[in-house]
Amino acid sequence: MNEPRLTAPPHSQVWESVRARLRLAIIQGNLAPGAHLQEAQVAAALGVSRGPVREALLRLEHEGLVVNHPYRGRFVAELSATTIREIYSLRRVLECFAAELALDRLQPADLEEQAVLCTQMVAALNTGRFESFADLDLAFHRRFVAAAGHSRLLQMWESLTGVTHAFIVVNASLDQKNDHAIAEGHQAILGAFLRRDLAEVKESLTVHLQGAEQRLLQTRQAPVLAES
Repeated sequence: MNEPRLTAPPHSQVWESVRARLRLAIIQGNLAPGAHLQEAQVAAALGVSRGPVREALLRLEHEGLVVNHPYRGRFVAELSATTIREIYSLRRVLECFAAELALDRLQPADLEEQAVLCTQMVAALNTGRFESFADLDLAFHRRFVAAAGHSRLLQMWESLTGVTHAFIVVNASLDQKNDHAIAEGHQAILGAFLRRDLAEVKESLTVHLQGAEQRLLQTRQAPVLAES
């Protein structure tokens, strides 16, 4: 197995940290499709016990990044271009619907918070703090998804955030020449919300998410993006 180039997670919330690091290693291609994820080897590589590794692998299986073959074990799934397109197309549908519901529900404080998040995202990009940037990026989008007041919509959107977080980190770190486009995309979305222009909000969201999808497809290694 290709050992993930990772550091041991903090004692608290160990399995979440293990999952995040394995997820990123899979999406970046450090763990190749088909790699056998043996609990003992992963635990030794990360300096943790097997329990958190077992839980992390189970969660990654639910996300579709790991497959379980009975009597053989768990393996890294093929992360195809189709998978990436499906995730981003689903985000576009969910977020445009959320924007429609949230447009008149967003309060000035919500929009002010989104403006602060935009500023913080630029600072994170400028200093190479890509994981922090991904946290801020998702917080920006979650603000209006939550404001929609639709609990099942929020639940569906949040089910995508784990793998999306890793996608964002990869996009920002591997395609730094286009980082300005990421920042401008969020500013455009915020501006449309401030003008309460639903058509513009949806257009800005669509352009932003399509751009993120295309950048990810272009910057990923060909074997990882082999068509399914």
